[in-house]
Amino acid sequence: MVRFLIERPIAVGMVFLALALLGLVTTTSLPVSLMPDIDIPVITVRVNAPEMPARQLENSVVKPLRATLKEVPRVEEMRSEAHDGSAYVELRFRHGTPVNLASVEVNEKVDKAMNYLPRSIPRPEVVRASASDLPVFYLLVTATANGNIADNTQNISDEKSRRFLELSNFAGQVIRKRLEQLPEVALIDMSGMAYPEIRITPKPELMASGALSLQLIERALHENNAELGNLLIRDGQYQYNVRFNTRLRNLDDVRNTPLNLSGRIVTLGEVTTIEQLPETPTGNVRLNGQPAISLAIIKQANARMATLENELQTMIGHFRHDYPEVEFHITRDQTQLLKYSISNLGQSLIIGGMLAFLAMFVILRERRAPWLIGISIPVSLVISLLIFYLSGLTINIISLSGLVLGIGMMVDNSIIVIDNITQYRQLGDSLADSCVNGANEVIRPLISSVLTTCAVFVPLIFMQGMAGALFFDQAMAVAIGLAVSLAVAITLLPMLYRLIYNSKQSGVAKTHAALGQGSDNWYFHVYEKGLKWVLRHQAAVWVIVALSLGASVVLWYSMPFSRFPAISHSETVLDIDWNEPVTLTENNRRVASLLETLHPSPVYAVEEAGRQQYLLSVSEASGTAENQGEHPHGHPR
Repeated sequence: MVRFLIERPIAVGMVFLALALLGLVTTTSLPVSLMPDIDIPVITVRVNAPEMPARQLENSVVKPLRATLKEVPRVEEMRSEAHDGSAYVELRFRHGTPVNLASVEVNEKVDKAMNYLPRSIPRPEVVRASASDLPVFYLLVTATANGNIADNTQNISDEKSRRFLELSNFAGQVIRKRLEQLPEVALIDMSGMAYPEIRITPKPELMASGALSLQLIERALHENNAELGNLLIRDGQYQYNVRFNTRLRNLDDVRNTPLNLSGRIVTLGEVTTIEQLPETPTGNVRLNGQPAISLAIIKQANARMATLENELQTMIGHFRHDYPEVEFHITRDQTQLLKYSISNLGQSLIIGGMLAFLAMFVILRERRAPWLIGISIPVSLVISLLIFYLSGLTINIISLSGLVLGIGMMVDNSIIVIDNITQYRQLGDSLADSCVNGANEVIRPLISSVLTTCAVFVPLIFMQGMAGALFFDQAMAVAIGLAVSLAVAITLLPMLYRLIYNSKQSGVAKTHAALGQGSDNWYFHVYEKGLKWVLRHQAAVWVIVALSLGASVVLWYSMPFSRFPAISHSETVLDIDWNEPVTLTENNRRVASLLETLHPSPVYAVEEAGRQQYLLSVSEASGTAENQGEHPHGHPR
């Protein structure tokens, strides 16, 4: 086969050129994500009942839910917790369960359980988790000191509350919708929003006289807030669709609501004090001590992270130009880890190629053969990315780690083939025979080496649970990289070797003489002396080996163990539970006093206190006594 290939250099070169070009094209289409798109076999049912204590919630809501959810098949574990005002039930399924179908079944069981739940609580939320649901960025939106958004909230007495309500409405109606129009964005998950409520306070003198009661006010609001639908009126050959506006839509509608007070028709605004105020918050988001709206940006599974980052920066630039009264801050940039992994891959490629080039140049003392390494490694990498695209894999930190592991083995295959061909040339064989015999001789050892390495990684594909799902990309990356490098080493390299040396046939004898000098190199003499010493002092060598093994056992038990290696980081995330029932205001005050003690001061500080509004937060709701903060190191900008 090798002789057939080296005699057709144009055909072989064009095939590999076409594969390399296709690989380069697919690199712009490969999805780039922080983590592989894996459905986590966990579904959480969240219950929100602000007025219920934990014991009542457990007995009247959680127990009926658990009894109904037991009918869902393939559930490995079910756990639940109830707190004052909230509860959750977590269902963990067997690995391999179709989470989409399981989510449908869980929703059906929740609908069935609604017949047994109190009418006062809303329908529980069903949330499924995915590794790709991790937000790529968090966009924090705050108002400037003199900012004033278009006023959609009328008659708010507190100026700060009014402005923050305007900001919440603006972020939800404008910023969120414009960001979700980006093709790379799957969802914008928001927290820290403030919502208005209308507070009606009856006049005390009317309540004391008995002329006005709460039941009378409730009945008037209910009767004037009915949805009558449409009325179809036919007049000869014409018909009209008439719709009655009977809903209370703003503060003036509530004030003008008619009320029968002892036979006299008055408006509700005449006998009560009506104010529009923010809802009592159960949680908030603060940036450097100022109220903020947090937008968690979740990208599409098949989108490229770099493209999303560029589009987001462009969109934020438009926001800052169009809305100067609003400030935008990007925090928790998850692309940094992916950029580090891609940079690590590039460094490994460059360093590996340089070391291989240097080693072959020193050992072979030849200027042309080492350049073959500079061709084989990029070609192998680009074709590997083409197979990634065809097999549906994505570029993420897991698959990149597999490619980094495979680069060193790609270099090994190329060096072995080139060195073996060179040895046949040293023996005096012709250039064609050297390429054929040198490549054919190492095909079996190379295949055995590749299969041996794959035997370590390929079983990870069949590993059960989340570990197997996570390491699937790494095992596939290593197997693909090794298979492609083997194919390049035994097909492309012999052909290139013959092309490079074919133009120098007149200097074959001189080249043979240069290559034959390898036996006189100094490292051969060093190796020979070392080998002779080992063979003559076998007892001492065995003692050294035994001591080394004993020392390795001692070091094994004395070395520290950790889940991840120690790496430098620029952000610190703190989870604080004061372990006492403090209010949200007290929580914010304590965090503010804590931040004042930090030296040096952080670049920015993001606080998420109390219960957050994120839709994809699958854990139990936090109480007002809990806080999470992000504090990047460094001095203020």
